[in-house]
Amino acid sequence: MSVLEKVKAATAKLAPEEQFDLFRWWMESNIFKTRQLAALKKDIKIGLDQLDSGSYQTYTDTNIMQLADEISKKGRERLKKRSA
Repeated sequence: MSVLEKVKAATAKLAPEEQFDLFRWWMESNIFKTRQLAALKKDIKIGLDQLDSGSYQTYTDTNIMQLADEISKKGRERLKKRSA
């Protein structure tokens, strides 16, 4: 059993208040904040590289609505899979 599996199993045994306290502790921890910042910096760099190379798309009212519809459809499909 991996460490992650052990932590998940131990967390499942905690009372809901204790689970919330654990979650809040993790969200406020420097480890989590550091990882979030690193991920954000990576995403920004990727975006800047795409702009520099000209590989980006501009959106109009029409295609932004199409994008929103696609995202909604994918979200509904994921929710259906989770509840199945």
